[in-house]
Amino acid sequence: MKTLLVTATVSVLLLAACSTAGGTGATKVEATSATTVTATSVPTVNPNARTVNATLTDSRIVLDQATVPSGKITFQVTNAGTMTHEVVVLKTDVAADKIAPDPDEPGKMSEEGSQGESGDLDPNTKTSFTLDLEPGNYVLICNQPAHYLLGMHIAFTVK
Repeated sequence: MKTLLVTATVSVLLLAACSTAGGTGATKVEATSATTVTATSVPTVNPNARTVNATLTDSRIVLDQATVPSGKITFQVTNAGTMTHEVVVLKTDVAADKIAPDPDEPGKMSEEGSQGESGDLDPNTKTSFTLDLEPGNYVLICNQPAHYLLGMHIAFTVK
């Protein structure tokens, strides 16, 4: 009976951790005794990461890592979508889904805090660009008209 209780507890903790991690961290689960289980967050910062691979689809931006150390970071961007996309790197404490609209350009978002961008990428093309990023919170967006509203934005952290 004790083994069943421990197994059930560990299973629940693992499921809860997977549903709340959001792809930005991992969860480490340690059994400290036959009846006690402790879960702690383990950061996923790769101290040697200097390259971020970003894949653009027609509805989202996918990163191979969402947290990097400060300094020169190279973004290797692939447009795997069927239309023109771009990546704009914004330094901001605003949530990724709360960037303000640009009042002068309908369908586009404000680029306040822009650190740089990829430029326009046609479908099935690649580019890279390097930025010197300070620690802080960032949001990567596609700022082609209406693309942000389709979900093309993602939080990014520099430690």
